[in-house]
Amino acid sequence: MRLVIQEEAESTQDLAKECAVRGEPEGLAIMALSQTKGRGAAGHSWVSPPGKNVALSMILRPRVAPENAPLLGLMASIGVAETVEACVKEPAQLKWPNDVLVGGRKIAGILPEASLNNREVGFVIIGIGLNVNSELQDFPPDLRDSVTSLMLIGGKKLDVEETARDLLGRMEYLYERVKSEGCGFIPGLWMTRWAHRDARLTLNGASYTAEGVDADGALLMRADSGELERLAFVESDLIWPDLRQLSSPDDDKIPIS
Repeated sequence: MRLVIQEEAESTQDLAKECAVRGEPEGLAIMALSQTKGRGAAGHSWVSPPGKNVALSMILRPRVAPENAPLLGLMASIGVAETVEACVKEPAQLKWPNDVLVGGRKIAGILPEASLNNREVGFVIIGIGLNVNSELQDFPPDLRDSVTSLMLIGGKKLDVEETARDLLGRMEYLYERVKSEGCGFIPGLWMTRWAHRDARLTLNGASYTAEGVDADGALLMRADSGELERLAFVESDLIWPDLRQLSSPDDDKIPIS
């Protein structure tokens, strides 16, 4: 992976996409020390104070079927989780589809976006936001109970560029596996860190039990009627239990983001 660092950008995701459209080979990762219009999943913004966190987007040109492209987002979350654990020696868990948690709090998010050409994957942009040196006061008040950073967990500042290069090294290893083996290993590996296995969730007012992810990365949910259903993308009405409160039978629930 080749890392290019910019002092400021509106969105690394948009920059990477522009480079991919121009024909830039895969493996380029663009990181911005300050990102003014960072994007998260489901149309949310990504809050990141200047110089404190990893905010990057990389270009991949995988030879995979379009329906398997979402698996690259799961792959990226695995790489981020491994990076987190190497930095702070605390277990990282994964929230479907592309969030990384420590102690039930979000420390990173992944935004995969694929470009299709005649039913073939032209390129995939993987955006990654990882909270490295953020302090609680860096986050909006309404998010402070649900987010964390490597510094808040480990108690010391980390070098942001070094952390980014460690992350890219882990991503490159996983992506080489994809190129040599295909995407088949991703769901099983992702589920070893899944935070919500067997958790109760609601969707459009109906209750389900989370059972796993399908071969293409879709969420598998068991309805109370016993029927197994698939959810291929995040819906605004999907509600997970708050992992920080699972000890209580009357857990509050938070929307997936």
